Amino acid sequence: MEGLIFRFQKVIEEVAAGNRSLFSRETGKAPSFATDVCKGRILPTIPYLIQLSEKYSISLDWLLLGVGKMYLDSANKDFGTEVVHIPRYDVKVSAGGGSWTVDQTIVEQMPFQDRWLRQQLGKSADQMVLVSVEGDSMEPTLEENDLLLIDRQQTEFAREGIYVIRLDDMLMVKRLQRQPKGLIQIISDNLNYPPITLSGDFGESFDIIGKAIWFGRVF
Repeated sequence: MEGLIFRFQKVIEEVAAGNRSLFSRETGKAPSFATDVCKGRILPTIPYLIQLSEKYSISLDWLLLGVGKMYLDSANKDFGTEVVHIPRYDVKVSAGGGSWTVDQTIVEQMPFQDRWLRQQLGKSADQMVLVSVEGDSMEPTLEENDLLLIDRQQTEFAREGIYVIRLDDMLMVKRLQRQPKGLIQIISDNLNYPPITLSGDFGESFDIIGKAIWFGRVF
C-alpha cells in the first residue's frame, strides 16, 4: 500500500499545494483525514478514490495501481495556478459604528493566486472578503487603511486571534481572548483603548463576522 499512499500524497501536492487539511475539507472529509492516510493510519475507500478521479480528472489506473499517466488526457493540470478574485467591500472596520450586511456594496474584485491562498494560508477563496481598517485602536498591529482578508467561515471563537466582530451596532476589528469562567475579552492592541469583557451570555448583541487571516499595507 506504500505506492498508493505515495500517489495519494502526490495528488495532495498537485491540487492543494500540499495542504492536507484543505484537501480533506475540499473532498468532503474531516481535516485530519488526509494526514491519517499519509501516515498509514487508514486507507481511502475505493468509492473515495473514484471521487478523486472524477473530481480532478486523475487516471484511476494510476491512482490505484500506478499504471500509466497521472492525469487523463483531457485534464487541466494547472490546479492552484489560476487567479481567483476576492470581493472588497465598501465598509471599514474600526472602533466606530457600522454594520455588515450581505447587500454591502462590492467596490472591486481583487486578484489572488489560488495556489498562494492554499499554500500560505491553507484556504480557498470561498467565503473570503476584503475590508479596510479605520482608526488607530489596533496599532501597531494594524493601521489606518490596511486591507484585511477575512475568512467568513470562521464565525465561532475557537482560539485567540484578530476577528471582525459586531458589538451592538458597531463593527470592529479586535483581538479576542478567552478568559476564565467563560468570559471573552475584546482587546485593542493600542493600549490607549481599554479592553472590554463579555460574559458568556451576550445574546444577539455580539457576533463574529469572520477571522482576519492576512493584511496588506501601502507604505
